[in-house]
Amino acid sequence: MCGRFVVARSVGEIQTIFEVDEIIGELPGVSYNVAPTQPIAIIVDRAFEKAADGSPIGELSREIHAARWGLVPRWAKNPTEHAPLINGRIESILEKPSFKDSVVRRRCVIPASGYYEWQVAADGSKQPFYITAGTDGMFALAGLYEWWSDPTKDTKDPQRWLLSTTTLTKHTAPELAHIHDRNPVLLSPDTFEAWLDPHIVGDEDLLMAVANDSDLVAGEAEFYKVGTEVGKVSNNSANLISPIN
Repeated sequence: MCGRFVVARSVGEIQTIFEVDEIIGELPGVSYNVAPTQPIAIIVDRAFEKAADGSPIGELSREIHAARWGLVPRWAKNPTEHAPLINGRIESILEKPSFKDSVVRRRCVIPASGYYEWQVAADGSKQPFYITAGTDGMFALAGLYEWWSDPTKDTKDPQRWLLSTTTLTKHTAPELAHIHDRNPVLLSPDTFEAWLDPHIVGDEDLLMAVANDSDLVAGEAEFYKVGTEVGKVSNNSANLISPIN
């Protein structure tokens, strides 16, 4: 799974890298220890008009929004009713009521410089690794998003709506299998546009395509051991991604 990740680029740099048209609202900045329930940046392709069935009409705008990491289903009574849904297994995502509707048209990209994973030794000890797209690169993590409406707030209150998100995971790529048995779904240049495009209905074929290409991206990732300080959420500095022997 993916439970911590790194965003070592500014919002402006992310906008340039992913060719985003507009930044919406206030976005979180650089973080070397992004943790569940924190606000993170997500990229969406959004139409200004929609048909009755929810399908987009006309041209799309690529936007960056801030979203809570940990998807909150529409029917939840409150955001903390259940454990945060930070990950969804791509193999069974269409079977899960919390996620399946979002697969259809509410897909997003979560930009990340890299992520942490813990390798469990035979004695039970855990060694964190940093898995990265490299100094000059960024991963595009496949994600889903959802809007939750707070029933305690007035319908005209802009704070009524909470945008939340989850990352998708899959069985690990061979090159990373010695670290953990799963890794985030990493979009390739060939699957990036299709994943974001709400004109394309999300289905099993799309999920299979992004899962297959994810292994190609993961196969080129860099990885190395880092210190155990990353295990504490309050630690947040560039030192966390420094390699150790």
